[in-house]
Amino acid sequence: MKYLDFHSYIKENDVDHATELRTTGFWGKQGAGCIFLAKDTKRILLSYRSSQVLQPHTWGVWGGAIDNNEDPETAVKREVTEEAGYNGNVELVPLTIFQKDTFRYHNFLAIVDKEFTPELQWETENYKWVDYGNWPKPLHFGLKYLISNSGNTIVNKIKESI
Repeated sequence: MKYLDFHSYIKENDVDHATELRTTGFWGKQGAGCIFLAKDTKRILLSYRSSQVLQPHTWGVWGGAIDNNEDPETAVKREVTEEAGYNGNVELVPLTIFQKDTFRYHNFLAIVDKEFTPELQWETENYKWVDYGNWPKPLHFGLKYLISNSGNTIVNKIKESI
């Protein structure tokens, strides 16, 4: 398992994202993330958030802040590579958007052909492939929101891939 430290991950946009954290309570003006669905097993891949991030030690999505000049789809594709180390083909299905005041978080279902082993870095301590509905605990509030507001879409995509 590959694990990168925090200091090797600082980016130019992080100063802007940190400023937004002080303003909105969220990292960045907007965010984007996903849960993965593997066609071969019909299971969902979740991330277990490290102690170095907001809402640590909860199960959540793979994602983060949208950088300057990115749209949500571009951001989530970047986050898939940065956070999970996934570089294969992915079909993105837009799901619910969480909004609080001026902050928006765009959620996606990232459909991949096969389960894979993520390459973890400082933001993620662990991962788990799970059957839909067999959620580990505790869930991050954003994942709870995603399941509550997009569960039917996810279940339909699971059925379509059978």
